Amino acid sequence: MRLLTLLLTAILAGNVLVAQEKSSLSKDFSLTNNKHKFFFFWGYNRTEYAKSDISWKGPGYVFTLSDVEATDLPQKKFGSNYYNPLLFTIPQFNFRVGFFLNDKYAIAAGWDHMKYRTKQGSSARFSGNVDNSVSTSYANYEDGDEVTIDNYYVRMEHSDGFNVLNFNLERHDVMYSIFEEKIGVKLVSGIGFGVDMPWTNSMTFGRSNDDRPHFSGVGAHAFIAPEFVFYRCFFARATLQGGFASMWDIAITPKADKSDTHAEQTIWYLERSLVVGYRFYIFAPRSQ
Repeated sequence: MRLLTLLLTAILAGNVLVAQEKSSLSKDFSLTNNKHKFFFFWGYNRTEYAKSDISWKGPGYVFTLSDVEATDLPQKKFGSNYYNPLLFTIPQFNFRVGFFLNDKYAIAAGWDHMKYRTKQGSSARFSGNVDNSVSTSYANYEDGDEVTIDNYYVRMEHSDGFNVLNFNLERHDVMYSIFEEKIGVKLVSGIGFGVDMPWTNSMTFGRSNDDRPHFSGVGAHAFIAPEFVFYRCFFARATLQGGFASMWDIAITPKADKSDTHAEQTIWYLERSLVVGYRFYIFAPRSQ
């Protein structure tokens, strides 16, 4: 009888420990308990650009086109570019990895791969000087003259990526949750700065540059995003991000050209993205 009592006591104690462990694990993976979790996400974006001023500087020319219009370059049809691992960096995408400092604040780093092209046939205002030996048509322009953008002659295009390497501070607020926080809605907001690495495909008086990435400047941004969380660990986030990139050294000549030739531009943008992600522990949390 005494042995039976000891066995029943051991079984009961074991059940209590298992229940406590499950309760602790449930708490650790709740929406509100985030400290020391990691996360990553991947998704795609569309971007709108404000009119900007672009300056070209090189041998025989120093000129600016003001109020230049531009568009992004999305993949118009859903296809293998969006799911083939060898191709899915071709569309305009967003990637982040992050780490929660505490339950509300996280730091993150990643890559925004937007695309930018001056709008063919749009108008801009000219100012500056161009030698006749460089371009007979642009040499005739005077300050204030209207120029029609011809992307086959003078173009600014970051089509292999208006790439911004981002470093962010995020705040996470749980707005609503159900089923013991297995499903919920969060509001994510934050600020950050970026390093601009455009992969520029430009044209200057009919001469193209080498299509290559190049450090060109820095920028900053702010964002806000509703986030839908399911099964505690998976999430989908729709982000609205506004920012600017100040670029003072855009590559516009072939790599072998060592002349002091470059372009300057500040781009203001509004980016809309939809991403999916996962949050997790690398090291198991200690039970409370």
